[in-house]
Amino acid sequence: MKKLLYLLIISFVFHLNSNAQVNQITGPAFIDSASVMKSGPLSKESLIPSLKKPKLYNPRNRGINKVVPGKGLPKTENPALQKKMGKIQVKSPVLTFDAAVTRSTPSDPTGAVGRDHYVNAWNSEFAIWDKQGNNIIPASSLPSIGGAFTNEADGDPIVFYDESADRFILMQFSAEFDSPTPPALLFAVAQGPDPVNSGWYTYRFDLEALPDYPKISLWRDGYYITTNKDALEPQGKEIVYVLERDKMLQGADDVRILGFPLPGIRNNGFYSPAGFSVIGKDLPPPGNAPIIYLQDDEWAGVNQDHLKIWNINVDWDNPGASTIAESQEITSGVSPFTATFDGGGFENLAQPGGGVDIDALQGAMMYMTMYRRFQNYNSVVMNFVVDVEPSAAKHAGIRWYELRQQADGQPWSVYQEGTYAPDGSDRFSGSIGIDIRGNIGLGFTVVNDDPRNPVFPSIRYTGRYSNDPLGVMTIEEQSIVEGQSPQPRPEGRYGDYAHLSIDPVDGITFWHNAEYFEGSDRLNKVGVFSFSATEGNDVGAVALASPQNATLTASEQISIEVRNFGLNPQSGFEVSYTINGGATVTETFDEIIAPESSATYTFETTADLSEVGETYTVTISTNLENDANPNNDALDTQVKNLPPRDVGITSIDSPFTSEGLNSTETVTVTIENFGGEPQQDIPVSYQVGNNSVIRETYNNVIGVGEEAFYSFDKTADLSASGRYILKARTNLVDDFDTTNDSETKAVLNLDCIPDGSDCSAGDGIFYFELGEFLNERIPCTTGYIDFSGGSTDLDRADGTFTVTVKTNFAEDDVEKFSLWIDFNDNAVFEDEERLITSEIIPEAGPAFSYDFSIPADAELGQHLLRIRAGDTSFAGDLNDPCSQMTYGTTHDYSVNIIDSTLDVEDFVLNEAELVVISSGNSQYRVVMESSFEEPLRIYVHNTLGQKLIENQIVNDGDAYVYDLDMSYAAPGVYLVRVGTRDFGKVKRFIVK
Repeated sequence: MKKLLYLLIISFVFHLNSNAQVNQITGPAFIDSASVMKSGPLSKESLIPSLKKPKLYNPRNRGINKVVPGKGLPKTENPALQKKMGKIQVKSPVLTFDAAVTRSTPSDPTGAVGRDHYVNAWNSEFAIWDKQGNNIIPASSLPSIGGAFTNEADGDPIVFYDESADRFILMQFSAEFDSPTPPALLFAVAQGPDPVNSGWYTYRFDLEALPDYPKISLWRDGYYITTNKDALEPQGKEIVYVLERDKMLQGADDVRILGFPLPGIRNNGFYSPAGFSVIGKDLPPPGNAPIIYLQDDEWAGVNQDHLKIWNINVDWDNPGASTIAESQEITSGVSPFTATFDGGGFENLAQPGGGVDIDALQGAMMYMTMYRRFQNYNSVVMNFVVDVEPSAAKHAGIRWYELRQQADGQPWSVYQEGTYAPDGSDRFSGSIGIDIRGNIGLGFTVVNDDPRNPVFPSIRYTGRYSNDPLGVMTIEEQSIVEGQSPQPRPEGRYGDYAHLSIDPVDGITFWHNAEYFEGSDRLNKVGVFSFSATEGNDVGAVALASPQNATLTASEQISIEVRNFGLNPQSGFEVSYTINGGATVTETFDEIIAPESSATYTFETTADLSEVGETYTVTISTNLENDANPNNDALDTQVKNLPPRDVGITSIDSPFTSEGLNSTETVTVTIENFGGEPQQDIPVSYQVGNNSVIRETYNNVIGVGEEAFYSFDKTADLSASGRYILKARTNLVDDFDTTNDSETKAVLNLDCIPDGSDCSAGDGIFYFELGEFLNERIPCTTGYIDFSGGSTDLDRADGTFTVTVKTNFAEDDVEKFSLWIDFNDNAVFEDEERLITSEIIPEAGPAFSYDFSIPADAELGQHLLRIRAGDTSFAGDLNDPCSQMTYGTTHDYSVNIIDSTLDVEDFVLNEAELVVISSGNSQYRVVMESSFEEPLRIYVHNTLGQKLIENQIVNDGDAYVYDLDMSYAAPGVYLVRVGTRDFGKVKRFIVK
């Protein structure tokens, strides 16, 4: 082992100094072909019924990611964040229907709308509908298509509609673990526009490895398929495939497939690049087919958040001369983002009711990336999930982009970006599209575990008009379906993707398909909606422009925003308002409003809103003759007459509970103006515990209803481990409501190594025996000792165990002890992991034995055990594993949970040794020497229980080795675990 570790250290140091990168261009890594297998019309075939039994489908492949803990921007709130929901009201969905019901997970919802049909698929099944939501082909297994699909039902399907050819395409993969045949991509191309009565051209393209998570896109010269494949070698192995589209549409033989790597890519283990996919009949010129992927600066090798584009040029006359090239790294217009959750793990977002956290679908450019050609430019829209506030609890939002290209062959640039997270709910699993008028629709999933506003996984949508303010989803969020249940299975898998398409007949109607739950069932709901004008005459009241909440008078002007939702210009219609249901004020709007545009009207008649503290209901409305949609004519808005002077602290934003807090911590607060007039020169103060009050002044102006951050010049000393109470307040003269002036916050400096307890009088544990581990003469020292280098086995099959302890002080039954085992290896000793609570040690000197039990499903492998004892009549919480007791001790040990019923592989892991090697500069190498050969998982947690890394680790022939960059991480104590889901080894290490 020593020789192996020496060689690993040498190679580790060399690796740190040998990284370089240049832009690259390369040819195909794979060239092959396939012959057509024709099958008949579905209307004349004997369909194979859908699978009814529950099944876990195709766990998404995760390679080795390189998340660097603490690296990357933003450190706080997402700079492109949309905090408020759009106000433009639109019609509810024109049609919704359940397109699939399954108990298999995930359901992989996909579907595309064509000229006369909607075709959807899920898992290994499909169905066909008319455009009124009537089922034509019932739920059937994909092998029903015949040809290359015969006996193939491995899933990950995608349904695609090629508008310029008026054909439907179904794609799935063939997986070697579910089939005797090699891994492959399978395609079925409808022989004509009617997917029910046309036959199918089917193809099987055999590959050397599983093409996980395949996504299809269209360019003039081919069908392009991106995959989550070969995450360890994406720059050398084929990741993107191109198929001969023209031949496939003809049902020809010898259809070629080219496979390309992605030179220069960085990924997070699981990754899903995207091809620009043409929507509409106007195809681009051949060549320069773009592939795009996000690059997160939390990942090793990425210095700045950006969007990376590759161009593929296919030469079907000489396929070997085809190329892929790094084309653009777009940084301008790309605000910092955090696209990594839980160090790359798949259980991320909390559901109501305490179920398993569900997958946020990180690392994927969500399907599809729609490309549309306009008269003077080309546009493409895309989205992916981000954590909008990485310094706090996880909050998922959707980062979306519209890129534009001024002419074919020109560079792409960011036209607009946004991050949609308008409230405290998580939004993810987005699918985005752009219609023929440049309006954008975005479908997504919402979940919220807040017991005050619980939201089970639900499907909603929003959008924006082409002439709206850039970067904002201006349309009020609408519901397709509200979920009734949490995700029911323990894996945390959700959806894997959603799928939005656009009706080719009108070019403005969006069809969105996504997953929700009812009991044990997973359902796919299709929602059909449109924002674009379809009626000639349609005018509505959109918003009360003024007044807003403020200090109001007896003669307030009322201004409203009016929108023309119709196709015809409008003028000369009535507009009205009432206050608290009183007399109606009606006037005439004489200006001309263009179609799909808004205008502001100010009434000549003023309103009396002068009573301080009163909330007024202002009802505004339009009255257009022959209005086609009266549902959007009227709107109620509440306006409050605010007192002139009222400010307060709404939050203490820093410092926050963490490791390694120091003597110069910056105190930052949020000040909000609750009053009706702008405020300036606001006295503010803070106090730590009973220390002196720090008084300063915020000198800038805070507008009505606005908030501002203020960082005090005088810092706070929080360097000693422990709990601090911070209180901050404003002290504005003549403040109307002093109850909202202050905020209090508890901040812990957590190293969870509670040094400093006094054990000189004999308090605490001086003898410890558990299993085969005996620690007879424990010294006092500083009150804390780390004995985790020693370990004993606990056989889970036995269930109950005995720990024996001695103390050198006992009086009046106040000397007590508690014991924890960190079963989930997250570096936090949680209440549910406390196995002994406040047991009395009745006498000093003799040994006393106590029984405890571990859960029958306790995680196998190595875990930390903590035991604390002391005089509970003095300060310090015995059952807070991190607090300092006045008198007592805290000790840590290791225990190895085994099970005598384990198979031989688990026993092999049980014999392994895990070490963490430091090479300096906060660089570490994790090594576990073992004859076990299967890939394992590695986890790193801090003492807050936050998962910083979840990754795959492989045996290089001698040992499992993982290089760990902690140079951006805060100083403190960390816990690393290596193993399977059921069995692992742990080791604690310190970053200084």
